[in-house]
Amino acid sequence: MESNVYSIDQPAGLAPLAAAIDGLAAEDLAGLPDGEAAARVLLLRGLVDRLEGHWLRELAAVDGRGAAGAEDGARADSTSGWLQGRLRAGHSTASGWVRTARALFRGPLGGTAQALAAGDISNTHAAVLAAGTHDLPAATAAETEPVLLAAAARVDPPRLRKLVAHLRDVADPDAADLRTQRQHERRGLWVSPTLAGMVAIDGLLDPEAGETLLAALEPLARPTTGEDDRTGSQRRADALAELARRSLEGGRLPKTGGVRPQVIVTVELASLLGQAGTPGATGGFVGPLPVETARRLACDATLTRVLVTRHPTEDPGGDDHAGDLPARLRAAIALLPPALGGAPTQPLEVGRATRVVAPAQRTALTVRDGGCRFPGCDRPVAWCEAHHLRHWLHGGATDLDNLVLLCRAHHRAVHEGGQRLHPPHRRQPTAA
Repeated sequence: MESNVYSIDQPAGLAPLAAAIDGLAAEDLAGLPDGEAAARVLLLRGLVDRLEGHWLRELAAVDGRGAAGAEDGARADSTSGWLQGRLRAGHSTASGWVRTARALFRGPLGGTAQALAAGDISNTHAAVLAAGTHDLPAATAAETEPVLLAAAARVDPPRLRKLVAHLRDVADPDAADLRTQRQHERRGLWVSPTLAGMVAIDGLLDPEAGETLLAALEPLARPTTGEDDRTGSQRRADALAELARRSLEGGRLPKTGGVRPQVIVTVELASLLGQAGTPGATGGFVGPLPVETARRLACDATLTRVLVTRHPTEDPGGDDHAGDLPARLRAAIALLPPALGGAPTQPLEVGRATRVVAPAQRTALTVRDGGCRFPGCDRPVAWCEAHHLRHWLHGGATDLDNLVLLCRAHHRAVHEGGQRLHPPHRRQPTAA
């Protein structure tokens, strides 16, 4: 059975419009001459914009009367929420529709509404003007509208958006600093691993930071050759990774836990040698890395051998169960870091201990602890520092049995806050 979100009783006044659209859909476009076909595309776009303008007019009327949801005999809490539910629109899209309708037909942009209805500007131009002036005083927006409409007749929407941003500061200089501060406070970067093993990045940068980032990415995001078939988004993704890689290799970033920040990958020797049935490598922040990726990184990396003994909590199955899938999976889990459910590990050989935690010992702590070991904390290795359970001033040795990784906050809590940690003895330390 066919279903349509727009299926409601059709008012008689819209019947001719629906019939006209049905007539257009029934036309044979293949028989049109090229010139007529091209002209129709341009004319139809203008008609669509005019129809969009009328739709905004009717939306403004429904919004003003509080009639959202009345088609079902109810009243919606908000016009934008009603549009989201009935038209399956996104939050920002529905909010933008309502904002534009209010500005054009219930607000200061009456000239913009007339220009849209006449087909002089596009619906996108009108939306840019509404968004760019929505927080200006109504009198200021009305006074600047003729200048903005003249600009809209000459430039495309992206350029109009930039022009409006400049003119709004001229029109309302007293609020410019406040808008800049609010804009700066909206900044943020969200980075999270996905279930598919990728890393999702989303965020907002203020104009200065955005210009800085784009200027840094531009030379790295150019096509390498004429045959470079990467998309623009793929080239920018590769450029961002290259920018981060060069920053790490340059050695100018602040140290983390006394160690220069680097990508740390932990991999089983059997996996590195390409033996079948062994798990992939493990990074410090995201999910498993493919074994072949670890092998490629090992071509040009500092390789530290950490010999460990494992303390499995259950029998992984043994060789006599090699054909048993559950047993093979249990055996693979035993090779993973403890944070991922693997068997607890105790490094046996990492090099000679000194008063200062050596890089090899730091690597061993990374393998053993996997992050902050303070009870209930899950901060990653990069945020951690090595802590002597018994301070070396009191005779504590700088060896693995007396060391544990703590994030800066909990390291401070132990030293300055009076918290006490008891040795892990191959388990999570306890706090007192």
